[in-house]
Amino acid sequence: MTKDQVKEILDCVLTWPEEDQEKVARFVQQLEASREDDISEQEWRLIEESAARRDLATDEEVEQLFSRYRSA
Repeated sequence: MTKDQVKEILDCVLTWPEEDQEKVARFVQQLEASREDDISEQEWRLIEESAARRDLATDEEVEQLFSRYRSA
């Protein structure tokens, strides 16, 4: 989506009833808050490197273990 398309949508939102605009504003605030909690790529790399050094189970190994107990 281009910036012009985003601006067009936002201009449209400004024509909506105030109650609907407030809903959109709350949604955007929640989205912004969740983005602040996101882990950066560099942080993920450090986590993955740390996990690799500790010989943790792979996703497949974890899934295999859990699937044994799910079917029981």
